[in-house]
Amino acid sequence: MTIEQKVGEFDQQKAEALRRIWFVGDVHGEFKYVARSLMAAEVQPSWIVFAGDIDISHKPFRQLLEPIKRWDPAIHIAFIPGNHDADSYEHWEMLHDSGDAISIHGQVMEMEGIRVAGLGGHFVGRVWMPPSEPLFRSREEALRGGTFRYRDGQRPSPTYLSAIYAAEVGRLSQRRADILVTHEAPSCHPHGHTELDMLARSLQAQRMFHGHHHDDRTAAYSLQREQLGFDAIGLRVCSIKNGLGEVIFVGEKNW
Repeated sequence: MTIEQKVGEFDQQKAEALRRIWFVGDVHGEFKYVARSLMAAEVQPSWIVFAGDIDISHKPFRQLLEPIKRWDPAIHIAFIPGNHDADSYEHWEMLHDSGDAISIHGQVMEMEGIRVAGLGGHFVGRVWMPPSEPLFRSREEALRGGTFRYRDGQRPSPTYLSAIYAAEVGRLSQRRADILVTHEAPSCHPHGHTELDMLARSLQAQRMFHGHHHDDRTAAYSLQREQLGFDAIGLRVCSIKNGLGEVIFVGEKNW
């Protein structure tokens, strides 16, 4: 069976559930498009998954989500961090002051019977920039300072919080998931990474969503589906697509 046939069978069997899971591209503090999409949607989501770069430092994530929860208290929120979510320690703390919104970074969460795996963050040269070997294998090791020490009460760079670590990828690759959502892109993007291809295949994922690059090359990705071994979906800034890859909101074209 070809990958296209496998994905098609998956979509046919799980169509109703997949339509009720929304994946949201980098919002950079702009939540109005999610609210407008909720008001316009024929099929309301049961889950909304933010694919990183939520990019807030002035107010806790839980407060920014209140309009969504007022619209429908039954909607579940999940997220992964992006690179800009660690622009400062304040960014990181505001994002993770998230109330009942769930971070699925490094986790597999069942949503409407669909197993969704999350890997947030980005590849950072001072930590791990494939194909080079990792300099730090875990966040704990990087934040301890590794082979160096922080002096005079200095804190390590917040960049270490959102870096992708080989240990996290290794642990996640032992799991199984139907969908993988990442901030970084797989290799089908000009700035993507084969390590994420391998993770998706290890998970036996049918589909992968990513943000980060503020573009949508999904049509081009489809030409590489058999080579990749999964269906890759790009998310433009503020765009929203459901689990089938259908467009809910097209997103911002220029950023």
